[in-house]
Amino acid sequence: MPTVSPMMKLSIIIVSWNVKNDLLNCLSSLDKNRPSFPFEQIVIDNMSSDGTAKTVRQEYPAVKVIENQENKGFAQANNQGIKQSSGEYILFLNPDTIIHPNSLGTLVEFLDNNPDVGACGPKLLNADGSAQASVRQFPTFRGVLYGHTVCRLIGLFWYQHRKWMMKDFRYDRQMDVDQIMGAAMMVRRSVIDKVGGMDENFFMYFEEIDLCYRIKQAGWRIVFLPDAVITHLGGRSSSQVPLRRVMMLKSLISFFRKHRGRVEAELFAVVFKIGVILRNICHLIIGLFTFIIASVIFDQERKKKAKEKVVLHTLLLTKYLWQIITM
Repeated sequence: MPTVSPMMKLSIIIVSWNVKNDLLNCLSSLDKNRPSFPFEQIVIDNMSSDGTAKTVRQEYPAVKVIENQENKGFAQANNQGIKQSSGEYILFLNPDTIIHPNSLGTLVEFLDNNPDVGACGPKLLNADGSAQASVRQFPTFRGVLYGHTVCRLIGLFWYQHRKWMMKDFRYDRQMDVDQIMGAAMMVRRSVIDKVGGMDENFFMYFEEIDLCYRIKQAGWRIVFLPDAVITHLGGRSSSQVPLRRVMMLKSLISFFRKHRGRVEAELFAVVFKIGVILRNICHLIIGLFTFIIASVIFDQERKKKAKEKVVLHTLLLTKYLWQIITM
């Protein structure tokens, strides 16, 4: 009689782009904290130039590697992983994460015992061991206006932004939430079969938020689990990079266009773009003023930071202005 292999319990999907060392550390932590149930690891390399795919194949031959010939974006790459996976549960995992002992088992056991839960996420830690803000409510027009436009400089819609960011959330208790960070999010395959994978119209940012929204709309719970712990180093590619910031803002507007009324979303987009431009103008003026003052008083550290601020907002108001206007 042929041996029947046990059903694959978990598929771990990692999308990587030019972060080879982080990815190797992540795979090492997975190797050291292997769960007791059958699982597979799938790495999708989005055309890295640092030899990621070759190195992973050499050092971790059991890991399935999909090597793209172009950067397909986070959503499409994850969908590639989903199609190649066979696990009952799927863990979307960032390459800059470190798995802690028993974390995978805790997440899987929770889904096993709670069939009404569509997705769950662990407690994420910063490199210094502090809790990382990893849960939010779904974005609102007013909360977003405070977060990304000139409204922030005048304090308008501060409370709505605080609610969106869940600033008072306690990361030591289990709780149902709207969304969990895509750096480590475990989802039932049956849920993905029902609501679909990640929306490939989101090249980068908000794809996991869109997925969480569809999961909640379909009637499933999403739960934050503090007993499962994963370190998320984060910040490897700063959101301060102008193009990445513009891509994030574009994805945010796309989310509203998809899930809010079309007329409402378009009216918001007009106000939002104006607010974003005004905020950048204000920050540019503040940066120039600070640079002059720092030069006069010979404060080199403040002068350096002011110069970086001036360069950033100059780029956003020149090179990337058209991208902002046409978001």
